[in-house]
Amino acid sequence: MAESQLMCMEDGLMPAAVPESRPQFYYSEQQRVALERLITEGDGAFKTLLKDEDSQDFLSAREIKAITSTFLKYQSEENDGGASTSAAKREDSESLRSTYWPQMSDTDVPPLDIGWPSSGLFKGVTKVSVFTHPPKENGPHIKEVARKLIQESCKVVAIVMDLLTDLQILQDLFEASKRGVPVYIVLDLQGAPHFLDMCSRLKVGAKELQNVRTRTVKGVGLSLSMGRIPGNVHSKYMLIDGDKVMFGTYSFSWSSSRMDRNMITVMSGQVVDFYDNDFRELYAISDKLDLFKEFHLSKPRTGTQSRASVPKRPSTATSRFQVNLGDATRGDLKVPAHKYHNPKYLLALGQIPDRGPTEPLQDFLDKMMPPDPSQQDQENPMEDQENIAPLPSQTGKKESKKFRLTFNTKRNKKGKEDKTSDKVIEENAANPSDNTSKNTVTTDETQDSVKKKKGFWSFFKKS
Repeated sequence: MAESQLMCMEDGLMPAAVPESRPQFYYSEQQRVALERLITEGDGAFKTLLKDEDSQDFLSAREIKAITSTFLKYQSEENDGGASTSAAKREDSESLRSTYWPQMSDTDVPPLDIGWPSSGLFKGVTKVSVFTHPPKENGPHIKEVARKLIQESCKVVAIVMDLLTDLQILQDLFEASKRGVPVYIVLDLQGAPHFLDMCSRLKVGAKELQNVRTRTVKGVGLSLSMGRIPGNVHSKYMLIDGDKVMFGTYSFSWSSSRMDRNMITVMSGQVVDFYDNDFRELYAISDKLDLFKEFHLSKPRTGTQSRASVPKRPSTATSRFQVNLGDATRGDLKVPAHKYHNPKYLLALGQIPDRGPTEPLQDFLDKMMPPDPSQQDQENPMEDQENIAPLPSQTGKKESKKFRLTFNTKRNKKGKEDKTSDKVIEENAANPSDNTSKNTVTTDETQDSVKKKKGFWSFFKKS
């Protein structure tokens, strides 16, 4: 309802009449009564009423013709055949329609489902360019400016127009849709049939309409006691990528670009936010115009994109110092021998044997002991040689210096006993032929150290 009508509903509050001489003058009860007389009794009764009320004639001949031709009566529920049925429905509803004042709409707001650039960011300093038809100062034609903006768009194209029938501009919009740019069009309800006619002449298909959303909107109009006078949408602007706007008197039609005098303004900057909000408001109150249904086309299927295959993790560890905990459920998983020295690794793997009440404690501890080193040497003899003594091929002065530097750090702590071990290592590096005998002694000494629970360096102490 209008603000003046809401004020009239207040108890003891009657707004003062605003004279026509003031800029705030907008609504007149005398004009509303005269419009009803025009619709019900004709032009003669309308002018007679104005003369009796000592009022001025406020309608031109063109407006009188447009109002009388577009007036819409309210649809009555009663008819000759079903008067009793409609009366029963009114009794059941208890006339709730007269007392229903919703604070929110009971219909969903149409979403901008194919994308919309984010707003609210600073768009820079406002820049303005003005173009006219006919062009001035060798400027471009207004149709050329509009087509160039559409062809250079990459994010979104949003149009509010009273008439959109230019074939070249329609082709540019459909080409933008084919390259993935969202195209939103809000048309005046009376201009929608002409838009559909030109689209059918172009023979558009589903591929061109995939990224196009078209809706229709009505003007404000004027509600009377017996019907409604519809209004038109004369807003003409186009948003490009959320940072440019083109507005003016130019309609996207052939006659407007060839025969009419027009002026358009292209602006960029913070002022674009106003047009951004206005377009979304018009889009929210508009009605859907399904182009696929109008042209009897099937909507293209939008399949889900398949994700790239991710390689699986290796089933076993690639190093003897790594264990994959994710594969702990596998029974064939081999844990390195050095991991058995600390029971927490077995606990993490979930492979600690459940010691029953009858199982002796010593048997449980035996399972926690590392495997026999002699068997490990038979399976992988080169691994022990690598840990204890250098390989026969790795001889020379560089290896002897390396071992000398390694054990000199220990010599500072252990004193004179480590000097003997230093000499033994140097002899091994100098005489690679004696490595086999040294390895045999090393294996025996290692077995003795495991049984006596001594460290690995006890071998060098004994040697």
